[in-house]
Amino acid sequence: MLSRIAESFFWIGRYLERAEATVRLLSEHHHLLIEDRSVAEDIGSAALLDALSIVAPTVNNAGGLVTAVIGQSTDPSTVRGSVAAARENARAVRDQLSVDVFEALNSAHISLSRGLLFAASPGVGLHRVVERLLVAHGVIEWTMSRDEGYLFLALGRALERMDMTTRLLAVRHDQLWPDSGPVATLRAAGGLNSFLRTKHPLEGEPVRRFLVLDNAFPRSLLMSSRAAEAAVRGLSELGAQDVGELLRECGMVRSQLEYVVTPTPADVDDLVVTAQLAAASASEAAALNFFNQTGTTVWSH
Repeated sequence: MLSRIAESFFWIGRYLERAEATVRLLSEHHHLLIEDRSVAEDIGSAALLDALSIVAPTVNNAGGLVTAVIGQSTDPSTVRGSVAAARENARAVRDQLSVDVFEALNSAHISLSRGLLFAASPGVGLHRVVERLLVAHGVIEWTMSRDEGYLFLALGRALERMDMTTRLLAVRHDQLWPDSGPVATLRAAGGLNSFLRTKHPLEGEPVRRFLVLDNAFPRSLLMSSRAAEAAVRGLSELGAQDVGELLRECGMVRSQLEYVVTPTPADVDDLVVTAQLAAASASEAAALNFFNQTGTTVWSH
């Protein structure tokens, strides 16, 4: 597979995951800001913007927060920018994607282009965007062959999921809103029902431990690291070369998460930082080993 095609698949996975995770987090955070006035809107807005690394110094209320995080198509850290970037990467490999995949991405892009969707009721608009992104994820799973393209996409999705879960935990909803914050954190990760089945108390530390170390919930850091490692091993089985450094990065963080014994809250916090750094290192290793184009060959007579 050409490096530019592999890179496009990788970033489709990353940008789709980033868009969905950001929309979910924004929806729950906005709801807390509106329903629970115990935290000032400027403080709550700053907490989310800082976790997402979005620079918007003039935002000091819930409405401005929605506008900033929805963002512009030129900023890939925002929702609109992530969807636009995923769509452009899909356009670059359109001949290798099913029509349904591109149409699902295009639908999400169009829905975000209509700013009025969020003006009257941000919650409804955000929910519609999540629905369209879920369709895109579903069509990818239903229609893509499990070849190199799919594995690069799965690798990007797993690494981005690790990064976005650490950003979700960095907001510390459990400290800002001790009563309703843990529920919002779980809902932002789509894990409320899964957590309730564990019978653990609905409190900050059990929720954080669940999102870091649960061995069944697909958005936990442990399961995401396993998915990243599995994608790299799949690429190796298909003949990909130079996977050693990337496999080492994914395997090390997976082993740290998998074999931790009776972690304290401080240990969980350390694992969150470790996972975020590992995701960044793995992404750099993927870019260096697979996407580093060496230029065209000049033939001489």
